[in-house]
Amino acid sequence: MPRTETLASQHLPRRSTLDREGVREVPYLSFDAVVGRNSVFEGLTEEEKEELGGVEYRALGLLSFIVVGYYVGLQLIGFTILAPYSNYNHDVRGTVKSENPKVDPTWFAAFQVTSGFTNTGQSLVDASLVPFQRAYLMVLTIAVLILAGNTMYAPLLRLIIWIGSKLVPRSSRAYETLKFLLDHPRRVFIYLFPSHQTWFLTTVFGLFTLIDWLGFLVLDIGNPAIEAIPVGTRIVAGFFQAVAVRAAGFTVVNVAELAPAVQVLYVIMMFIAVYPIALSVRSSNVYEARSLGLYHEWGDEPTEGFTHYFRYHLRRQLAFDIWWIALAVWLVCIIERAHLGDPDLPNVTIWSIIFELVSAYGTVGLSLGSASGLVSLSGDFRTFSKLVVVFVMIRGRHRGLPLAIDRAVLLPSDIRQQDEIDQEEAALAQSPTRSMTRTTTLRSKAMNTRKETGVGSFRLEPTSTQHSGGSVRSTD
Repeated sequence: MPRTETLASQHLPRRSTLDREGVREVPYLSFDAVVGRNSVFEGLTEEEKEELGGVEYRALGLLSFIVVGYYVGLQLIGFTILAPYSNYNHDVRGTVKSENPKVDPTWFAAFQVTSGFTNTGQSLVDASLVPFQRAYLMVLTIAVLILAGNTMYAPLLRLIIWIGSKLVPRSSRAYETLKFLLDHPRRVFIYLFPSHQTWFLTTVFGLFTLIDWLGFLVLDIGNPAIEAIPVGTRIVAGFFQAVAVRAAGFTVVNVAELAPAVQVLYVIMMFIAVYPIALSVRSSNVYEARSLGLYHEWGDEPTEGFTHYFRYHLRRQLAFDIWWIALAVWLVCIIERAHLGDPDLPNVTIWSIIFELVSAYGTVGLSLGSASGLVSLSGDFRTFSKLVVVFVMIRGRHRGLPLAIDRAVLLPSDIRQQDEIDQEEAALAQSPTRSMTRTTTLRSKAMNTRKETGVGSFRLEPTSTQHSGGSVRSTD
């Protein structure tokens, strides 16, 4: 991608510059602008900054309605499908009633829909979805909700915005706002990405799903527990597990009965599931220019471009995550020393502990199960081991956050101050001593201005990056 691009306003008279390479006509600006990498507008006047802030504010308002509609609408569609299915399918209704006569099938459907979309993985049936292996409509509906609520959240959200831009009149304000969201998504929302990154995420998630699906079908050949399942049901079950293994704790087969190679594959996928989203968030962060190799201040990051940036962050993330997992496994093995090798607790092994902790770190929720078969392996842990699992889950939930301050969590006034700092840093990058002094002065000035005006901002973001979530932007 080019480092800069010229945006020409459609509201100005056409000029020959539109024919030049790197010049694109846009409807949401009344002026021409030069845009750098990650939607950084360069050299704007105060009036142009005010106008850009207004466009961004309208985009944020429209996006808030789209996100709420996305959350409510998809769950309503899922409930509309599963509620009558759970009531009128005799197998589903009979299984629900046999597990707990007090649970109404309609409530069961609502619970499953919400659990699938939010990637919680909890079920009102102790055996998760294992009793519903042949309830194909339920299994596939929940699989779609799992994708929509987590791994495919960003691509589907951009698809909805793109479809909206094709449906509204091109002369409307809504069209201008939707085009701004498509062109500069990361100025507004952490989990909305440019086109090329959205295609990258879609491709990676599709590849991961295909690997898990084929691994389930091929590596379990000769496994009596899996081959006892009819072929058609086995194919659907394999697809569902491929979808759920990286995000939700649902299961349609007993994970402990899977081939060891499949269990290892699932551990790998649970561990790396967050990486595509995390790296996309960081690579599209407006204020990570140093990480992208445009320039650097301290000399601790590579400056050769995106490939080196990607490798740098991948090595850093892997090393950081492995230390957390290794420490957690070591602590649990110390605490559960008496349980390891106990014939009364045959499920408590070093491998099952690793599986449990990686699943917790990936906030997935899969488990090899306890000796009782009614709870996860954590049910057999001592109290301190359970606390370690809780801590690992909390840490894993937040590992997809951006490393630097993100434009999507700033108000326009804060953005202008940060833009001034970034422009000064870029201009003075060749003189490290002078750059450091000038940057410190600018940051101090910005902080004083905020204290005097009482302006601040925050945004609440459910991260699941590996996840999904809406946003709240406010001022103090």
